[in-house]
Amino acid sequence: MDMAAIEASLRDFLSRSAEREGIAAAYLFGSVARGTAGPKSDVDVGILYEKDPPLTLEGLGLRLEGDLESLLGKPVQLVVLNHAPVDLTIRVLRDGKLLVDRDRTKRVRFEVKTRFEFFDLEPYLKLYRRMG
Repeated sequence: MDMAAIEASLRDFLSRSAEREGIAAAYLFGSVARGTAGPKSDVDVGILYEKDPPLTLEGLGLRLEGDLESLLGKPVQLVVLNHAPVDLTIRVLRDGKLLVDRDRTKRVRFEVKTRFEFFDLEPYLKLYRRMG
């Protein structure tokens, strides 16, 4: 399946599943979104849920991840953005492609909050990377 087909399949599946799954927004990110994926690359998907899911296997999106792997026939790395660290979330927002935007207000608030948190943290991340 080529990258455009992966994106289209994800957009269709997640749009149909959004209400049932409580998805506010979904992003494609990583090598598939950048157009640099190889044959063995996984597919990175970020999900923002309407309500913060519990930290359980179900809440961490493992069932949905399995559904997406079956759909695409490729490994999927699903990231629950509600619980993701800010340095990962900012990469999703910076480099990702928005697939589903079911709750625009929730998405925009999340994006703004993430950017503010990242800008506060960025000097410390740069210092940490220089020292490491």
